[in-house]
Amino acid sequence: MKACVHAMGRVLALAGLLCVVARSGPVTGTKQSTRLYTPPDSSAPGGIMFQVPERVAPVRAAVAVPALSREKAYAGQISDDGRRVVFHGLPTDRYDLLLVFDRWFAEGFLLHRDPSTLTPDDQNGIRETIERSVPFFDTKVIHRCEGVGGQAGRAAAVLQEVRTRPVTLQDASVRTDIQVRSLKLAFLEEVGPGWHLVRTRELLRQEVGPNDAKGVLRHVFVPALQGIRVLDSVRDLGVVDLPAPP
Repeated sequence: MKACVHAMGRVLALAGLLCVVARSGPVTGTKQSTRLYTPPDSSAPGGIMFQVPERVAPVRAAVAVPALSREKAYAGQISDDGRRVVFHGLPTDRYDLLLVFDRWFAEGFLLHRDPSTLTPDDQNGIRETIERSVPFFDTKVIHRCEGVGGQAGRAAAVLQEVRTRPVTLQDASVRTDIQVRSLKLAFLEEVGPGWHLVRTRELLRQEVGPNDAKGVLRHVFVPALQGIRVLDSVRDLGVVDLPAPP
């Protein structure tokens, strides 16, 4: 908490953020909550390690989400140069990964096991439901959404939300040069005449400082980040196949 207050000078009371600096490095002012993440399991020998290709910028945040428990999310340890990521203490499971860079992010989440059958009406209904949620964030983007509609329909989405409007601080001052950004998995069900947002799993929350990239991060879906099986050792993926930055 002291690191966060030192970096920004204040706490964003309106957002209700409890945060610390995510990692040291050139992204001065950008801070991320650490309360989002599941502690590594000290009894689990499994893990994941990999490097990112030289053609992409350094990694700023990395998250692993188990396929059998979307409520859990593990934060990766990032090397000082931002090119190597290690996850320790992962229980046996398959994991989907989220990698965040300065201006874009890559993810490999399995949103639905079968081919998506969502209709344009379903997509519109889901979008309207998302837009009504969490009014603190004035900008919302659904990057991917998959599922099935009809009676007892279900869907999941990769969601990004940004507070671009002025933010009121704890001392009642108003700042227009900072933003709040959130990356989430959203889970919805079709109930009655429309879609209902059942729950979300926040994977990244950042306070974006005056000198950082503002607005919505660009998005890339990378199948190589999906379904990484972890057993009883640290799995070395080598250099992950990532596209050139969008």
